[in-house]
Amino acid sequence: MKKLLSIVLCLSMIFLLAACGGGDALKGTWVCEDEDYGTVTWKFDGSGKCSMSNDFFEGDGIYTITDNQVSIHLSLWDGDVVYDYEVSDSSLKLTATDGLAPDYDLSKK
Repeated sequence: MKKLLSIVLCLSMIFLLAACGGGDALKGTWVCEDEDYGTVTWKFDGSGKCSMSNDFFEGDGIYTITDNQVSIHLSLWDGDVVYDYEVSDSSLKLTATDGLAPDYDLSKK
């Protein structure tokens, strides 16, 4: 009985860790060179806070991830900007869904 209980507890812990283990795919510092904005740096803390800076602007904000989209609101923006995102290896692609905000091809720093 003790062995069965131990196995059930171990499996439960493995499933819980697997469910939480993916983490925030955006977490980290990402940079790119943009011909209009210079060096662009995005920082995502993994807990819903972010910042963005370029040669002309620096701002803090918040973000939420839903499926393959991230909604970002920086302090100086009028509203949220929603991006489709793709993370592969050490690159992050942010594609604005409104067609107005700039798109970014970033590398992990």
